[in-house]
Amino acid sequence: MRTRCTETTDNNANWQVEEKQSLVGSKRRIAIGLSAALLFGMFMPQPTLYAADETSGSGTAASELLNVPQAAGVKVQGISLGMSEKQLFERLGQPARKDVSEYGFEWYIYNKDYKQYVQVGVLNKKVVALYSNAKADYGSIGFGSTKQEVTAAYGSSISRIKKGNTIYNYKDNGGTYSMHKVGDVYATVFYDVSQRGTVTAVQFIAEAVELSFKGYFGTPSEQLRTSFEQQIFDLANAVRVRNGKKPLQWNDKIAGTARKHSGDMGERSFFDHNNPDGKSPFDRIKADGIIYKSAGENIAAGQTSAIFVHENWMNSEGHRANILGDYSRMGVGVFFGGKSKVYYTENFYTPRS
Repeated sequence: MRTRCTETTDNNANWQVEEKQSLVGSKRRIAIGLSAALLFGMFMPQPTLYAADETSGSGTAASELLNVPQAAGVKVQGISLGMSEKQLFERLGQPARKDVSEYGFEWYIYNKDYKQYVQVGVLNKKVVALYSNAKADYGSIGFGSTKQEVTAAYGSSISRIKKGNTIYNYKDNGGTYSMHKVGDVYATVFYDVSQRGTVTAVQFIAEAVELSFKGYFGTPSEQLRTSFEQQIFDLANAVRVRNGKKPLQWNDKIAGTARKHSGDMGERSFFDHNNPDGKSPFDRIKADGIIYKSAGENIAAGQTSAIFVHENWMNSEGHRANILGDYSRMGVGVFFGGKSKVYYTENFYTPRS
């Protein structure tokens, strides 16, 4: 997994450039997981995952799944795994939209109030997954819980899952997340290293769904690309509101700028803000007719989902600063393909008045 960020300002046509870069160098490997991050000259381990016996993968969830146990201590806004779609609607109402997921189920997105942001995974009219980064209780733990409290509630973290003949190992030397087996649920707990490693978000996946997901990446499609882009936008706004910032407005034009750069990185096999032609993010933004006062860019490659790339960015000082920066517009572009399988770019800017 790799990430970088950069930012600049253009005040009354006088350039004041401050470039910040952070690089996470890691690749999915068989039997070996190596990872390190370079951030302003400091090495920070980052999460990586790898398989001991790789088999052909698919992003299709267990379509035959009928019964999903309601694990004790696993709940978000009163919603637990195993609830029916009807019960979900009675509790939260209709979602703002439905996104496809890398697992094959649909994420029901509840973003009307970013302070209560939640994604609910639904398969066969049953709740099979949950994600939230809201300041709330998540069953036996909650936002701001310590790692010790997570261990007390969910037991020790696990480092591997066996799926058929393949053992998937999950390794996070940086302390940015932990995975736990809670009854028939896999709980991934994300931590904020800037807040003494306390809980910042959770993801719960039903065991049957997790075990049916082979490989690391979902099946590429336009629908999955759009889902990742929209979720990254929502996740950024949810964490901005949580930190007392105004939500950003989506901008199609700069989303196109971001999408083209992600595609360029994948197709020409490079990972950088500057492309092989020497064009910077700000060259590309201006070329697309965007007149800005300030602008920023985060890039990443190899993360398996919108959730993981967002949480990864939030644990890097430069990327976090861009996400929480004083911008007003945002666009996201995702590309499937290339050496890292998936490339992400998010661009921010404030128009020049």
